[in-house]
Amino acid sequence: MKPPRYFVDARRSVPFDTLEDAKAFARQNFPAVILERADQPDGGVSWNEILRFDWRWDPARGEPVIDFA
Repeated sequence: MKPPRYFVDARRSVPFDTLEDAKAFARQNFPAVILERADQPDGGVSWNEILRFDWRWDPARGEPVIDFA
């Protein structure tokens, strides 16, 4: 079985094969962090944060928004 490419850490950790599926889940589970698997040369695996679905300041609007950062 192939390991998942993405994990979303929210209220629980859930694996996904595509970034779009991970984003859809994250939008429904605020706040959430999307991690991407990185295969290491020595055969190990690391998980790197690539997106965070949380409150952030939007300077164009001049207000906080909930979005990916």
